[in-house]
Amino acid sequence: MCSGGLTRMEFDHLSKYQEDLWLCARCGDCSLADKTVASDRDVYMPCAVKNVLGFEAYSCRGRIMVMNDLIEGKIEPSEDLVDWAFTCTTCKSCQETCTATADGIRLPEMTEALRQDLVEQGFDMEKHHIIEDSIVSKGNPYKEARNERLDVFGDREFPEKADVVYFVGCTSAYREKEIARTTVELLDRAGVDFTILQDEKCCGSVLLRLGRIDAFDELTTANIEAIKETGASKVITSCAGCYRTWKVDAVENGYEYPFEILHITEFLDQLIQDEQISFESPEEITITYHDPCHLGRHAEVYEAPRRVIQAVDNVNLVEMETNKRYAHCCGSGGGVKGSFGDLANDVAGDRIEEAERTGAQTLVTACPFCHRGLVDGADYNKSDMVVTDLPTFLLPYLKGEKGKKAEEEDPLKKQFMEYLREHPMIFDGLKKDAVIDYEIEGDRFHVRLVDKGEIEVNPRRAENPDVELMFSEDAVEELFTKESEDEYAARFGEFFKDPTDEKWIKFNLRRNIVKLLMKGYRKFAQKAGLI
Repeated sequence: MCSGGLTRMEFDHLSKYQEDLWLCARCGDCSLADKTVASDRDVYMPCAVKNVLGFEAYSCRGRIMVMNDLIEGKIEPSEDLVDWAFTCTTCKSCQETCTATADGIRLPEMTEALRQDLVEQGFDMEKHHIIEDSIVSKGNPYKEARNERLDVFGDREFPEKADVVYFVGCTSAYREKEIARTTVELLDRAGVDFTILQDEKCCGSVLLRLGRIDAFDELTTANIEAIKETGASKVITSCAGCYRTWKVDAVENGYEYPFEILHITEFLDQLIQDEQISFESPEEITITYHDPCHLGRHAEVYEAPRRVIQAVDNVNLVEMETNKRYAHCCGSGGGVKGSFGDLANDVAGDRIEEAERTGAQTLVTACPFCHRGLVDGADYNKSDMVVTDLPTFLLPYLKGEKGKKAEEEDPLKKQFMEYLREHPMIFDGLKKDAVIDYEIEGDRFHVRLVDKGEIEVNPRRAENPDVELMFSEDAVEELFTKESEDEYAARFGEFFKDPTDEKWIKFNLRRNIVKLLMKGYRKFAQKAGLI
């Protein structure tokens, strides 16, 4: 499986993280944490791979110990070590859980750096050679003919110029074709002026994940130039991997481009908010949503897909035990699906069981890799769970007419929002762009710090809040009576620490404690008597 002949090697890329490797305190939260010991966060056994394989070496803590030993020459590269290096899905769940630093130990970056070192010195997998050769010669990792990329759309013709480019992605074009077809039909029926690239090349995501970065520059440069020729101001993708590559990786690698990158869920969310489209299920249906790692943890898009789902009349969204930034991985990322299919199926099977426990009829995701992995996981488990991608789920429910029902704000919600506007010093101490999401019996809004003493109160749920606060109606009605910010904080703390059936406050910390302290949440917590 491996090639190479060196017995002692330098780790030029991994060594850049040597100081970070020593920041790991060996606490083990990266694989063992659950919400009872993690500040009431929705964390539960965050390493989906270690949950299956069981051994410490597959957790973040174990991987860091092995990486340290590699750099120090205590162990040497081998076929087993190469296999181990490619069993990480780089899903980032461990980093999100870690509180050793403000951003957590950056295991996904370290893993990709190690893989790059291994590849450059001849230690890698033959199948990865084949994938890279296919991308370089055919523009896709599947050894498919480049001139057959558009066959998925039949006789549909696309203009040379348009406001929007739909970047299809290789997996949707060649493997998960229904996602490509339904995305195009959704855009057509929504009246969007869009086109696709006649010679779209692989975004390069798989190369980055496998440590084979040589061709990335050529691919990205070619795609940027092709998009520029269309005159588009927006590029949308239904692939979470493509989205992360454009939104995060390309930027971090120094590329600039004169267009906005949106995932299809963000684009549809905008169309819904602008009342250009609406959806309705003819019957009530309960679904749950799986957060793709590339879209969620790696690109911080959690709420847009949920807003889209919840905008469909008669659809009830229920959350799995792990969700949003603590969601378990589907097992398909980081090259694991192609390299270790059984491992990927086991991980996906665990995710299917989580979905089943919600009682939902359908599991929706927003990524062709997740869709394939979860479908295989359902088959592997012999589960009846229906797995579908978001555009495919939505298409049958698209209404013929544009527009949506006007939503009437709940009077209590409006009153609470107005109270907070009149008392911006409640948020004294918070740093600019701190975001708090509020929920009163299921109705939500959020507050964002614009500047010191200046807040913005938005009637919608936040895209990526630092904290989520949940209030009973009676608690909110009493808080209105507090004339000073200090009285508000004191009663807030009492509702949290000594709740009654009628008056209570709960909260979820969506950032780790270190990040929250850096954003200035300490001051309010002290005033409320919480710390």
